[in-house]
Formats: sequence, structure tokens, C-alpha cells
Amino acid sequence: MIRALIVLICVGFLSNVHAQVDRSVQPQAGPAPEINFGTPKEHTFKNGLTLLVVENHKLPQVSVSLLIDNPLYVEGDKAGASGLLGRMMGKGSKNIPKDDFEEEIDFMGARLNINSEGAFASSLKRYFPRVFEMMADAVLHPSFLEEEFEKEVNKTLEGIKSNEKDVKTAARRVENILSYGKNHPLGEYVSEESVKKVTLEDLKKLYEKNFHALKAYVIIVGDIDFDSAKNLTKQYLGNWDKGELVTSEFTEPENVSQTQIALVEMPNAVQSEISVLSTSSIDRNNPDYYAVIIANQILGGGAEARLFLNLREDKGYTYGSYSRYTVNHKTKSRMRAFAAVRNAVTDSAVVQLLYEIDRINKEMVTEDELKLVKEKYAGSLIRSLENPQNIANFAYEIKTQKLPDNFYNMLLKNIQKVSREDIIRVSKKYFNPDHMQVLVTGKGSDILTSLENIEFNGQPIPLSYYDKYGKATERPEFSTPLPEGLSTQKVLDGYIEAIGGRDPLSNVKTKHMLLEATMQGMTIQLSNRQTSKKQMSVEVSMMGNVMQKTVINPTQAYNEIQGRKIEMKGVDLENAQKEASLFPELVADLDQISLKGIVSVDGKDAYEIKWSDKKTFYYAVDGFLKIQMVETMEIQGQIQTSTTSFNDYKAVEGILIPQNYHGYGTPKNGF
Repeated sequence: MIRALIVLICVGFLSNVHAQVDRSVQPQAGPAPEINFGTPKEHTFKNGLTLLVVENHKLPQVSVSLLIDNPLYVEGDKAGASGLLGRMMGKGSKNIPKDDFEEEIDFMGARLNINSEGAFASSLKRYFPRVFEMMADAVLHPSFLEEEFEKEVNKTLEGIKSNEKDVKTAARRVENILSYGKNHPLGEYVSEESVKKVTLEDLKKLYEKNFHALKAYVIIVGDIDFDSAKNLTKQYLGNWDKGELVTSEFTEPENVSQTQIALVEMPNAVQSEISVLSTSSIDRNNPDYYAVIIANQILGGGAEARLFLNLREDKGYTYGSYSRYTVNHKTKSRMRAFAAVRNAVTDSAVVQLLYEIDRINKEMVTEDELKLVKEKYAGSLIRSLENPQNIANFAYEIKTQKLPDNFYNMLLKNIQKVSREDIIRVSKKYFNPDHMQVLVTGKGSDILTSLENIEFNGQPIPLSYYDKYGKATERPEFSTPLPEGLSTQKVLDGYIEAIGGRDPLSNVKTKHMLLEATMQGMTIQLSNRQTSKKQMSVEVSMMGNVMQKTVINPTQAYNEIQGRKIEMKGVDLENAQKEASLFPELVADLDQISLKGIVSVDGKDAYEIKWSDKKTFYYAVDGFLKIQMVETMEIQGQIQTSTTSFNDYKAVEGILIPQNYHGYGTPKNGF
């Protein structure tokens, strides 16, 4: 009876409590939490090496970051040396051959990466002493083999060549030049000429300059005690040469005195890369830092930010528009707002990017915007603590940037203090729309006239011109008038006659092309088989394994990627069946294609024929041979551009076929 009475009393009490909870009212948010990522234990060795240890015994894993706080420096006419040095490091050591080194790391299931600024390794606790030993051995005793150096140089040169016509590569290169200058560590770029000047001896000298203990930090995070970490570091790095502090001087960048537009002409561009750039002096010790980070998040930090909502959701100009604020304590920090847009809306997109930057200077942000961004930033920061490499970077930044010991522990609380008034104050100071450099990299013949007529806040914006290497140029001329009477059909007829003639081409029943390329030591093959019955089979294979297959016939078509078959339908099917023609020029529908004009392609005049919305062919004015094809495709929501150059034509059974395809290597052809 007593027990039953107690139960009734408890039920009544709980019911009364439940009745008092109003679930229609959202609970009030509590105060911002203080993040405790772990206070490192510290020891400095006689050679200047600093050890920082963050113990975390939840899992039997340990990671180590070796970070060297070298100053920024200009590489000059040997730009690319540091990149080559980074790729040479970690290829075994003088004590362990490369293959044995990599095999042992794989056997332990460990990670070990070494670059020109340090190293990172992680493993299970039981393997960590050996992994640490191997990392130290590779850092202190790099092998620097001549054959490995030649391989890395060749791979670097291949990469430069393959990106020669890449619009994004050119845009990023000129962005850095305009932001910092060619003689600044962040403004210089790697070229074929500079890479060819680098010798193995240069890398050895650069290693001696950069790799020493004086400004090095070993940061160990995970299931290890401080004494064990200290003994391990002393054993393998305690005798590392102290070295000397080398300083480097360079001119700090300045913003333009008036907002201006710079055009980089890229004839093969099917969309425009737009960036709005400015630099400023701010680091993490600056009280404005927290407000600047949140202001940037509101402007362009993600899908909820103003740039994205304006240029994508409202205007439909792009798949995404964002802004990034890169804080740098060794030189000026940089703001970059950007979008890749269709040629037809390039001028409008420039105006909208500037409009949003101007608006955050003039209009107070809403409470909802501020709250949402703070919550998102907090979530991102908390998730980042799951990565031990981030924890190591936090500890490193506190030491090298002279931040308060509790800087990251208090970061969220300081972010929560940012007010709407702070946002508009720092925006005016660091996002000044009157001193922005707007860079547009794109097809000038489609966008120049509209760019020349842009006005912002009632004022015209000056326009200047650069080549893809950041050299100032005169206003480019994009098209030569077509000769009187020249038509699309005459260009196609000229091409047909140039490669063999209409009758010989019409008599071809089958065509097989095998294209081969080598990338990072692996052979890639593209096999293309076609028949006169509009049948086509294309296979892409790597090291003998088929990675992708496309099959087309007069009734159906499909793509097969790693065993998954995707049928083509509608417009995609129609376009694919057009592609299946042995020689498309023989059966071209003149109502569907158009001759746009004469343009320059790699220094040669060429007839530009728009084959479809996604494909353009270029035929040499001198001789009518096809010299280039530009295609666009959508991959995972992003527009990708592919440029293929055709050259070295040779006769195959009486018909001229290009023997070199830029980007695919050397094909083997046959009928």
C-alpha cells in the first residue's frame, strides 16, 4: 500500500511538471560555450626546437605535426623550387630506400606526409614510436636522388602544360599578381622557364635554409603522455641542427586608388571567372578580427550568405558565389569575393558583387543574419576539433602569432560579442568598395563591350587589360572581318577537301582511334570505335581496367561508369547520336551551326564555328584544318570546360588524321 502510494505521488508530481512545460515556446539559448581543445604542455630543447603536447586518451591514436615558422620569401627566377623540394621530401631517406619506406608505412596503416614547410604523421599508439622515427629520419636525412628529381620536374612541367589554357588557372595566377605584385611571395608564379632553371643542388641549398630546429615546432596530439613525447622527440630530433634565422624583404601590396576592372582575355572561355579583391592589415591579435570573420560569413560564407542568395538564388547567374577572407600575419590579409558566370551576364554579375559589398558597408545586417552565421561558425569550429591536425595548427598559431593562451578556448565567446554595429564598422574599414580590384577572366569578344559600359554608384569604372601572365596589354582585338561571300558551308567544304575529299571520307566504313597518355606513372587509354551506321563505342581505361564506357547507336545510347549504366534520353540522346558520325562535317545541319568569325587560336587565325551550345570548333584560315575544339559539360553541378588541340596531321589510308591531341597524348589511328 505504501509502495503504491509512493508511485501515485511520483506520477502526480511528474504529470504536474509536464503540465507546466510550454513546448510552443522555444527555449532560450544559453551562453556561448568555452571550447577546451586542450592546453598543450610545452618544452623547448637546447637547439631551439619547441615541443607541444595535447593529451587525449579517448582513442589509441597519436598524431604529430612538424611545423617550421620560416618567413615568406621570394623565389624569383627559380619560382617552383619550394614545390619541388616538398615533392622530393618523404621519398624514403638516406637510410631507407623509397619503396621499403612506403611499404612499411602502409603496413602500419599510418599516414606520413612531408612538404617544404614541415611534416605530418599519424598512426595507432603502438606504431607511433616507429612512425615518429621514420618521419624524423626522412626530415633529417632526405635522399635527394637525381632520378626522383627528374621525375618531379617532368611532372611539374606536364602540369604547367596541361593547365596552359585552363581559365581557372589563369584567373588565380593573375588574381595573385594584381593583389600582391609579381615580386611578392604570394604574387610570383611557377612557369616552365622557372622550373627548368631549378637544379638538384638548388633544392639541397633550399633544404639547408628552411629545415632547421630554431623555428620548428613538434606538436603531438593523442594517446601519449608528456614524458614519452618528450623522450621520443629528444631521441630523434634533439640533435637537429639549430640553424640561423634568415629574413627576407619584399614590398607590401597596396590597394588601387579607385575601383577598377581588369580583363584577362581567354578566347576558349565559355564562362567568366570574376573576382573582387582587396588587401588589408589585420591579424588574429587585432580586436577587429572577430567582426571581420563574421562580416565575411554574412557576405559570402555559404549558401545562406548574401552573395549566394543574390547571384544564384535570385538572379540565376551562377552555381555559387562566395567570399573568402584570408588572414595572414606575415603580410597583408586578402578579401576575395568571386563567382563563375555565363558570358551573357558577366557585366551584371560584376555589378551585383560590388552591390553586395557596398550594401554591407551601408546597411545594418539583420539580427537573424547575425544569429544564423554565428551558429554556423560555432558548429564548424566545434567539428574542426575532431581533426588532430587542426588542434595542432591552433597550438602552432598561438605560439607563432603571439596569441593569448586561451585564444581558441575563448573564440566562440568573442564571436558572440560581435554586434550589428561592429559588422558595419569593420565592413567600411576592410571591405571598402571604392578601392576594389575587379578581375574578369573570360572571352573578351563576348563580354568586353558590356564591361566597358559598367557604371557603379553613378560612376563609370575604368577598365584595363592583361594577358594570362599578368602583363599589362593594349585593348585586345578579337575578330577579323570575314571575307566577303565566305559561309559556314564553305569552311566545312574546305576542311573536307583538306583532309582527303568528300568521296574518300564517304567511303570509310569504320574508324578506330586509340589515344594514350601517361599521368603520374599510370597509362590512360581512350579507345574510340565508330562505323558509318552511326554506331560508336568509347572506352576510357587505366592500367588495363575500363573506368568509363559510352555506347551509341541509331536507337539508344548510354554511359557506363564503374559498372553503373546511365541511359541517355531526349536532347542528350540526340546530341550523342550526332557525335556518332564518322566525320560530322559531312552531315552537318547548317541550321544548327553558325560561323561566328575569325579569331586567334595559339597565334593562328582560325574560323570559329559554333557547333552547339556546348561545343565550338576552330578551323585554320590557312588550309582549313581543324585545330581546336572547346566543349562544356556539367559535372556535379559545376560547369567544366575541356579544350582539345589537334595538330601533326598525317595521312592514314589517304585521309589526314591529327596525330597529337593536346591533353590526350599520341593516338594510334586506323580504318
